[in-house]
Amino acid sequence: MRVFAILVALLLSPLAAAISDLSIYSEAKYSSQSEAPILVEWFHGPDDESKSQDLAEMDRNGEITLLHWRTGAEEEGGGLPDDDANSRMMYHGFNQTPSVAIDGYPENISDIKSEIRQNEVDIDWTIQLIGSSEVELLNITATWTNPKTLNGATQLHVFIIETNAVDSKGREVPNLVRDWAPSSSFFFTNNTTNQWNETITRDYLDGAGIDLGDASFADNYEVILVMIGGFENDTSNRVLSIQRAEMPTYWQSVDQSSILTPAVLLLLLMACIGFIVVAERKREKGLPRLEGSWSSEESTIEYRLVTGYSLEVGELTMGKGWRANGRIKKQTLSANTTLEGKLRVTGSGDFSMGIAVNVDQLGDWILDLNLPEKRSND
Repeated sequence: MRVFAILVALLLSPLAAAISDLSIYSEAKYSSQSEAPILVEWFHGPDDESKSQDLAEMDRNGEITLLHWRTGAEEEGGGLPDDDANSRMMYHGFNQTPSVAIDGYPENISDIKSEIRQNEVDIDWTIQLIGSSEVELLNITATWTNPKTLNGATQLHVFIIETNAVDSKGREVPNLVRDWAPSSSFFFTNNTTNQWNETITRDYLDGAGIDLGDASFADNYEVILVMIGGFENDTSNRVLSIQRAEMPTYWQSVDQSSILTPAVLLLLLMACIGFIVVAERKREKGLPRLEGSWSSEESTIEYRLVTGYSLEVGELTMGKGWRANGRIKKQTLSANTTLEGKLRVTGSGDFSMGIAVNVDQLGDWILDLNLPEKRSND
């Protein structure tokens, strides 16, 4: 950790030298939206131009909240990002494109319909563009009070989209996702007020292809906050809140004489970086994995629960249309161990199940296992 601290100090030294020149280019404060259109994630595929334009029109009309993932961008060329897109596609388990997910769950393309839903968590938030001659930092803060205890799977996702992106081949991409970052760095308990913050540097923005310049045309980009998860004892996760706004431009700027205090901002940056590194290393080391496959035995799955930190195994839940002719024993597993077993199941279609676990230092989680429908060898 001492080596890491020295490295951080070296990396931040140029920023520290220039930090006295930083000011708030522009700032916008947003009150929580009481409702929002459903979240539609569109995964690009062959010959989908007409469909994506239709979805963009629905987005402009306030019928949906559109995220356009440019999957396969590297193969087709044009210079658009696809790392996050391909990761998100793998998360949803899509095997082909175009595909769509609605409010966090894969759906049929034909099922995309206009719908407005009430936000269950009220989030007030602020966007600040900070810099000297150009924007050096994007700072997003959010405040909310948990109406109930949030479950351990709840995350606040930050999406930065370019409203009308054009690649190097002249192709137009509406609502292109330039950057995506999930966060669970907040309190989960009932009636707790969260003061959440995300600070993004210019180098990171440049890497995502986000060019804010002097913030004169920052409204070419939008920030969308999406809280996905559930409350304690909920049987499934869902979208709890969607907040969306254009980035504020230079022309909406606050008092340009407002100079940030160098020491305070530097300490804030170092604290944020240190907190994020420690939290991510802790989670990476401690989170368990649930793996599995169909067994050669009829109607049987083989599962493997691989632990990081020690954990307690809880309830087994089966996906819709499936039943287990047995159970997984509730027990305590020590760190860095593997629990293997078989489970006879009955049902049809794609298989899914979840195991509730309480992980030491990381709290409650639901581990999901999803398998495609087993095909007959006949």
